Amino acid sequence: MRYTPQRRGGSKASFIQAVLLMVFLIIGLIGYNVLKRGVFTSGLNSFINMDVRNFRPLESIKEEQKEALKKVFGGFWVHRTEREDSYIVKNDFLELRDNGIIWQVIHWLVSYPCGDTGSYYHIRYAYLNPYGIAADGKSVVCEVRTIRQVYVNGIDTCFGPSQVDELWMTRKEDSLLVMNRKRYEPYRGKLSDFFPEGMIDLVDRIEFKDCRSGLDLAKIIEENLYECYRSDESTRNCDTAVAGKNLIGYFKTAFIDEIFSSIPYFPKLPDSIVIPIIIKYDGSAELGLSKSKRAQADHFKARILNRIEKWPFPRCDAANSRVFVYTAHLPEP
Repeated sequence: MRYTPQRRGGSKASFIQAVLLMVFLIIGLIGYNVLKRGVFTSGLNSFINMDVRNFRPLESIKEEQKEALKKVFGGFWVHRTEREDSYIVKNDFLELRDNGIIWQVIHWLVSYPCGDTGSYYHIRYAYLNPYGIAADGKSVVCEVRTIRQVYVNGIDTCFGPSQVDELWMTRKEDSLLVMNRKRYEPYRGKLSDFFPEGMIDLVDRIEFKDCRSGLDLAKIIEENLYECYRSDESTRNCDTAVAGKNLIGYFKTAFIDEIFSSIPYFPKLPDSIVIPIIIKYDGSAELGLSKSKRAQADHFKARILNRIEKWPFPRCDAANSRVFVYTAHLPEP
């Protein structure tokens, strides 16, 4: 005969409910702190933080279509960023094979205001798999897994995070390949000269250490700019030309243009973002926004606002400090 215990009063049940509630609160707090520290891969972290109202359903594609799209996207592609108003020249060399394998070398050449020059490389070995048709009806959202990546900062070489998952927006546009708002042209030269010499081989080296929490090239540029400006003791009237020269010449190319690489499924974005900025005498920046306006910014704009507050500027004459309105034009979709 099985023994059945008698039911006790509601105090024990209330105690258990309180314990469970406390456990859920602790789990939620841990989850929040994980997100805040950015432990997840860039794609997942952006997806979790993305504004849900901007999400668009994907139209799935069949397996045979996926293989056909890999062949359509395949080839040797080059994307160059070299504008008169920018002090950063970027050359992006992308080999996309018919089986979805990606080999990529990105070279950044930066001219700093103090006369120094920075040369940085990002080498990526990855795999692309088409996932679905985007809401615009012409772009393909592709799953991309970075298997291994290497960063070269001068003589310092290190491995970046491996097995990183992201989603890339991809399509063919006439003879161009458009990926994450970057327009790649077909490479016309000798294939033996496509990648910078010796860079691809770095992926297979074993003596390199892991980069400290990944390598943020925009952060390196920001830190070097800070040192350049701090070494210049002179102050100036920070007019529109001075502020715009820094924002367009460095910030836009180093940060805004690159931010799309970590957005998973591309919310609906405006053509430009207007940001009022006050540049202080010590070269720091302050946003000319009220708390209510700041709170209304979506996740994408908030990332730009948070970063621009930390961006270095030349020292300014305190008597002439005023609000400068910067219009950040986003890359064409």
